Amino acid sequence: MAATKTDDEQAPTQDRVIARLLTDDIVEWRIPPGSWLREREIAARFGVSHAPVREAFRHLASIGLVKVVPWRGAYAIDVDDHGADEIYELWKALFGVVCRLACTAMSDRDGRELMHRLIEYKDVTERTTNSAEHLRVSNRIGRFIAKRSNAPMALELLDRLALLARWQHNVYTDEFVATHGEGEVGRRSAMLYEQLCRHIVAREPDDADRVARDLIATSQQNFAEALAEYKARRTKAKPGRRRARAS
Repeated sequence: MAATKTDDEQAPTQDRVIARLLTDDIVEWRIPPGSWLREREIAARFGVSHAPVREAFRHLASIGLVKVVPWRGAYAIDVDDHGADEIYELWKALFGVVCRLACTAMSDRDGRELMHRLIEYKDVTERTTNSAEHLRVSNRIGRFIAKRSNAPMALELLDRLALLARWQHNVYTDEFVATHGEGEVGRRSAMLYEQLCRHIVAREPDDADRVARDLIATSQQNFAEALAEYKARRTKAKPGRRRARAS
């Protein structure tokens, strides 16, 4: 008879629990970008020794959410143009490959499920201009496509990119959405998603690859505008240096 795992063996280790909770805090900006995470403070928060905290920092560093500095702790990454472009360019390339693979790997039943999920996404973009809600539902469709593409490595990488996309998505504000017509972006994304899903179901890999990249590019362009406003707000919020008094 195969040995069964005990509850202790099945339970996540301290470092994994801490890493998961800190990931949530960083992604939701409860720990703001650029903030330091001190080993002593984190250990006190969770009532543990420094060892699992250091391991948790390593987990967070491996997925790109923090930078570890020896003897000082770790700090949450900040949003910048280069990093944002890297995330989106990788996202475009990888999603294009995944959709290309899905054209041959996806079953007819999967295709029907995909079109059903598309209806849900289009409904969300019509009901709300909440870009975070759009991202949540579209990521769910993207993950479904990735799972049905029979490409587990690509799925793992997409999950990591989606996490970073959720994190940097916090640069959007209600004011930006109201001013820039986020609802229109959502509707355009829904239109492209419909084209993409139809190309996948029709098993047209070249067209699916192209539209998948166009879909991510639409979000990339809109995000660049939101990021510019975010950086402008931060620059304005920084106190200027005091002038030296004349002797």
